Amino acid sequence: MIKFFRHIRRSLIQENRMGKYFKYAIGEILLVVIGILIALQINNWNEKRKATFQEITILKNIQEDITLDTLDINFNIEKHNDFIDNEKRLLHFLQSDLSKPRDSINYSSALGVPLTVALHKSTFNNLQNNQIGIITNNELKKNISRFYDFFAQAITIIENEKPIYESYNLKKVFFQKYFKLSKVGFELNNSQSNNDDYYNPDLVKADLEFKDIEGAKNDDAFKIEINESIFIRQVKIDFYIDVVNRIKELSKAIDEELAILEN
Repeated sequence: MIKFFRHIRRSLIQENRMGKYFKYAIGEILLVVIGILIALQINNWNEKRKATFQEITILKNIQEDITLDTLDINFNIEKHNDFIDNEKRLLHFLQSDLSKPRDSINYSSALGVPLTVALHKSTFNNLQNNQIGIITNNELKKNISRFYDFFAQAITIIENEKPIYESYNLKKVFFQKYFKLSKVGFELNNSQSNNDDYYNPDLVKADLEFKDIEGAKNDDAFKIEINESIFIRQVKIDFYIDVVNRIKELSKAIDEELAILEN
């Protein structure tokens, strides 16, 4: 093609047809410019397509992460509900005139155990460190950042990091004083517990039973500690439920954005 244009230019010059030569030269320049613009347009289109594909991948990964988070959160909600139900039953009995509980109480659940939460934040952390601008929907980008910067961080602090939100160690002193291990404890099954593949997803503790009901009923500090534990646990449950609802809203917003990007 280049040889063809050179031949045309040479012929026009040799024939002293300068006017046509200049017109041809201008046309050739325009042709080159148009070619460059088309190439740039194709390159820009390819880059935009790659960026869109990357944005879709990131949004799907974030959606997968927050969906997995609901599993951990719902597990904690279930356990907190079990603990708080038995705490309330125990407190009601301690404040009553009954000599023994009217309702069944799982004292081990009333004591509870410290829980933790582990959220999936690797996708957002990588996005924040490198290319948060890849998300083109500013409102969605703001909602994603707000979820991780506030709600995910708040859950981690409340459940994992702040001892003031966990009364287990304070309650345990009273349980050691007024309770004892029940004679009906664990059912040993060596064939299971010695198996490396054995896994029990439930939280299991040996049963407790009263050894000093009168002392427990007269101990106002014990009642206050249970009352505080109930309140703190309810705060956690309410916050967890709010976060689950926000995850549903965020996941729906991501679905709507993906529908736009993929079409």
